[in-house]
Amino acid sequence: MYKMIIVDDEDEVREGVERLTDWKRCGFELVGDFSNGRDALEAVERLRPDVVITDINMPYMDGMELAAHLSALYRELKVVILTGYEDFEYAKQAIKLKVKDYLLKPINLQEFTDFLLKMKRELDDEQSRMEDMSALKQRLNESFPLLRERFLEKLVTVPMTEHDIVQKLDYFHLSIEGPAYLAMLLDLEDADTPPVAAAYGDRELLRFAMLNIAQEIIEKEHGGIVFQTNHDKCVALLGGAAEKIAVDAQRLAAHASEAVRKYLKLDVSIGIGSFCQTRRELRISYQEACSALDYRFLLGIGSIISIHDVEFGRRMSTSSYYEFEKKLMAAVKTAKAAQASAILGDWFLELKQSGATPGNCYGYLHRILAALINMITQAGFDDSKLLGDDPFATIPALKSVDQMKGWVDETCRSVIAFLSEQRTHVNNTQLEDALMYINDHYSSPELSLQQVCQHVFLSLSYFSSLFKQHTGDTFVEYLTRLRLDKAKQLLAGTQLKAYDIAERVGYADPQYFSVIFKRRIGMTPKEYRATMKENASP
Repeated sequence: MYKMIIVDDEDEVREGVERLTDWKRCGFELVGDFSNGRDALEAVERLRPDVVITDINMPYMDGMELAAHLSALYRELKVVILTGYEDFEYAKQAIKLKVKDYLLKPINLQEFTDFLLKMKRELDDEQSRMEDMSALKQRLNESFPLLRERFLEKLVTVPMTEHDIVQKLDYFHLSIEGPAYLAMLLDLEDADTPPVAAAYGDRELLRFAMLNIAQEIIEKEHGGIVFQTNHDKCVALLGGAAEKIAVDAQRLAAHASEAVRKYLKLDVSIGIGSFCQTRRELRISYQEACSALDYRFLLGIGSIISIHDVEFGRRMSTSSYYEFEKKLMAAVKTAKAAQASAILGDWFLELKQSGATPGNCYGYLHRILAALINMITQAGFDDSKLLGDDPFATIPALKSVDQMKGWVDETCRSVIAFLSEQRTHVNNTQLEDALMYINDHYSSPELSLQQVCQHVFLSLSYFSSLFKQHTGDTFVEYLTRLRLDKAKQLLAGTQLKAYDIAERVGYADPQYFSVIFKRRIGMTPKEYRATMKENASP
């Protein structure tokens, strides 16, 4: 059964359609009807309909504006225009907004029933295409030649010249245009768990289904390249303008995540690297995407994580020692104490076998400690609070390689604990700053989530995740409740008119304020004031 909502400011149209239509026979459930686009847009996130039928001419937000918002936010949602105007300009605009179909008023019951049955068949076909695992398996056997996959894996893991990259891209008929480039890494969650394995039977097929979805969204919409790694993850390589490629990456990641959740009923975690200036530097962006993905244990599975949200500093170069240092620092940054211990164990074993002199060993310890201090400093914290005023003074007392390993291991664990605690404190401080900013600016109708994020210097997705964890509400829920609480105080304690109160709490449209107030409080502002007066009288 597919879910549908109807948006029309004519009550008789909505009531007639709801009452006369045999929804069950047509394969639909009417989950909501609304008189304006603004209320409908707010409800879509909660109701998650498959189809929205909307009139064009409505108060607060018309059908075209609603269609534009829905097209941008919900890729899989079908929008149908309902109107009495056969206007070519409207038709051209609707086509640009990816409107699915049109219905003309007055609505004929038989025509509307036929339309619903046709829409159900189309939705069934679309669902079947995405869920037909046997068809996907056939595509798996026929697609992605081995040499193409090997080249793409090499592109993001080992150094290559720009000439070789261009030559190989042309040979495999691949294209990624700059001037800026960026890598994303997608990992399907829970594909190996027994319930999922029992439901689908083939985890490789599930991963190929995720690859297929990512290609449909990213390659076809953005012109990027998507491929599967040897570790069963998906890599997406994007190209575009430097000023918008990071925004495009966040948008495409959100669409891919939503589609995987809808069709596969699983979450996908996505790491996003920083943009670079040449295709040969894509391997650096890919390494950053891998590091960003490691932070999902902090933010929860199904997160979209940019390296800029979590990375303290850039890695160093690639000699034998610096390769070890890079791995160790990455483990410390992502709070992986066991992995850090394993890296140290391998390194100190190699150090023993190499015949390094005591002077070399002490030099390595100084470098490791300097790297840890640099990490703490770049994170914005005072290293002396953890390591003391002269942490290097303890090194000469270490008399063996084993003692050195134990000391570095303990120091790394201490740094991990310190950074985790400080990061939590910083996040809480930024959220408290955001709440203060919202409380100071709630009366502005222009207050937005993006404005608050810019104030606290966090990305939209990262801030939204932290805000929800901290307050239990989304930004819109919190702001609406705050404004209405302020409105209730003014209604109970002053004689201000409702339109004055609406303006003071951030609503430019008094009528819309009254609608929101009644929906959330259960009575109009006038009724609420009267009730407060009655309760206050002796």
